[in-house]
Amino acid sequence: MKFIVARLLRALALAGALTPFVLLAASAPPAPAAAESRKFTPIVGRKIWDLSRITDRTKSRMELTDLIRFKGQWYCGFHEGEIHGNHPAGRGRIIRSRDGERWESVALLHWDAGDVREPRLSITAEGHLMINTSVFFVSKTARADGNFYQLPRGGPDPDRPSVAPDGEPVVSRQSVTWLSVDGTNWSEAYVCASGVNTWRWDVTWHNGMGYSIGYSGKDVAGTLYRTRDGKTWRPLLEKFLPSGRGNEGSLAFGADHTAYCLLRGDPGSAMLGIGKAPYYQEWTWKDPLVDWDGTGVLQPANEVIRSLGGPKILRLRDGRLVGVGRASGISLFLIDPEKGTMMRFAAVAGTSYAGIAEHEGFIWVTCGEGAAAGIYLAKVKIPAAGGTSD
Repeated sequence: MKFIVARLLRALALAGALTPFVLLAASAPPAPAAAESRKFTPIVGRKIWDLSRITDRTKSRMELTDLIRFKGQWYCGFHEGEIHGNHPAGRGRIIRSRDGERWESVALLHWDAGDVREPRLSITAEGHLMINTSVFFVSKTARADGNFYQLPRGGPDPDRPSVAPDGEPVVSRQSVTWLSVDGTNWSEAYVCASGVNTWRWDVTWHNGMGYSIGYSGKDVAGTLYRTRDGKTWRPLLEKFLPSGRGNEGSLAFGADHTAYCLLRGDPGSAMLGIGKAPYYQEWTWKDPLVDWDGTGVLQPANEVIRSLGGPKILRLRDGRLVGVGRASGISLFLIDPEKGTMMRFAAVAGTSYAGIAEHEGFIWVTCGEGAAAGIYLAKVKIPAAGGTSD
C-alpha cells in the first residue's frame, strides 16, 4: 500500500482574474434534468478544480465532495477515478484555499490494489484535521464480468469463500484515517481492526469523542462507532439502522448532547434519528415530512425524494440544524427532528455529493456536476429564523 502526500504546488493556482459566485453562469454546469420548483432556481457555483489541474491523467471523474474550514483555510476533499464505482485508478484528493478562489492540492491518497473512496473531513478533539474514508480492495485486472471487485459488493460469492483457509475473514474493504496538525503534513494511514469490512462514512466530533456510522459488509445492519483520537475505534451500538437497513448517515449534536442523524434511508428515501445522551443506546426514527417547494405544504419524503444521496447534517451557530443531500439537484433544508420535518430553502446546481460548512452568514457548498468533469463551489445565504434564503 502506498500513501502519497503531495507537496504544495503554488504554481497550480488558477491563473487570471476569477469571477465571483454567480447565478446561472454560462460556463457553469447545467441544472439537473429532474424538475425543480420554480421558487428554487438552482444556484450555480464557480469551478474550482477540473482535469486541467491533474497532470498525471488524461481521464478522470471528480465527484463526491466534502468541505471544512480549518485554521483559517478551506479544505475540500473528493474522489478521482476513471469510473464512479470501485476501480484500481480510484484515489482521494484534498485541495486547499484561503479565500475560496485560488486552490492548491495538499494531499493525494493512493492505495495499492485499492480504491480510496471519497475522503471525509473533520477536526478531532485535539484540533487535528482528519481524513477518513474506506479503501475498497480491487483487482488490477477486470474480472470476467467486467468489474474489478475482489469480492462482490452485495455479499459473499459462493465461488469466493468469505473465510480464508487460516480462518481469517476475507477483507473486501477497510476504513482508514489520516491526521494532520497543519493541513500540509500528513500521518501514515491509521488502520484499526474494527474497520475491517465496513465503511465509516462521515465523522462528527462532540464532547471530546468522534462518532461515525459504519455500514455495508459486516455492518449491513449498521454500527455506531466511537473514537477518542481518530486512530482506534470501538463499536458503541450494533444494529443501529432502522429496521436493519440504510446507507450513508451523518450525525450532529444538540446543546443538551442529544444526537441527531440524517440517513439515506432504505426502504425510506430519507430518515431522521434522535439518539438519547449520554450513551446513545436508544434511538427514535422518523420518516420525515418535507416541504420541497417552499409552499408550506408538508408531504411524506417518499413521495418527493427518490433517495437522499450523500446526506450531511450540520448544527449552525444559532443552534438550528441544516441538511444537504442529492435530491432534485443539491438541496439544502432546515431540519426539525422533533417534528420530523425537512424544509428546503435553496438548491444548488449539481449532481454529486455535496460538502457544506458555515461561514459568516453563508453556507458554503461544494459539489460535482453531471459529467463529473469538475468541482464547483457556491455560497448560500443562511435563512433568517422563520424565513427563507435570498
